[in-house]
Amino acid sequence: MESTSETDLEPLKLKSLKTDKTFVIPHTERLGKCRSVKEFEKMNRIGEGTYGIVYRARDTRTNEIVALKKVRMDKEKDGIPISSLREINLLLRLRHPNIVELKEVVVGSHLESLFLVMSYCEQDLASLLENMQSPFSEAQVRLMNALIFSL
Repeated sequence: MESTSETDLEPLKLKSLKTDKTFVIPHTERLGKCRSVKEFEKMNRIGEGTYGIVYRARDTRTNEIVALKKVRMDKEKDGIPISSLREINLLLRLRHPNIVELKEVVVGSHLESLFLVMSYCEQDLASLLENMQSPFSEAQVRLMNALIFSL
């Protein structure tokens, strides 16, 4: 998972566009108000989706169990993928009991890795459907369709 300690990082050097002076950002100030993934204890890997690997983790500040989703960054030099930015933007705005909550976005030790901290759900819809004893009846399917399309 993340192995480099913050003190092992090279100093972050930035150049001012106005004065052309270079200044150094100390490693303690690098994240600003953003938390580090090091504040989460990864317990186990629970899956992998289109956008990245998902871990069950414990927030060491609150002891809350969360889902920690590492954003796949295939072309790190290009920045955060637009699909990930869309997901983050949508999840930050959506608040509904049936939508998994995005709690915050945290960064890895190299600042190129990004993690979404989400509410942890014991099961997902796919696993519930796979483990059903019998399929839904036609009446149940009609009811679910009516509910889904009425939202």
